[in-house]
Amino acid sequence: MKPTSAAAQLRGSLTQYLTTTYALADEDTRLALERFLGDPESGIFRGPYLRIRTPFHTADDGWQSALEWDPG
Repeated sequence: MKPTSAAAQLRGSLTQYLTTTYALADEDTRLALERFLGDPESGIFRGPYLRIRTPFHTADDGWQSALEWDPG
């Protein structure tokens, strides 16, 4: 499965779920929700990627104790 196809399918399913869950009677409010869900710049979806903020910090000693297995 291609990640971009999976992301598009997930975005479509989630958008459909949200618009049917919040079946708004007020036309202006419904259109605002649809714009929010569909806007690529300021909407709920930012693309088929995970956004990770930097800078990264080195983990403190003992971080391995939080794992159920030791990666070696």
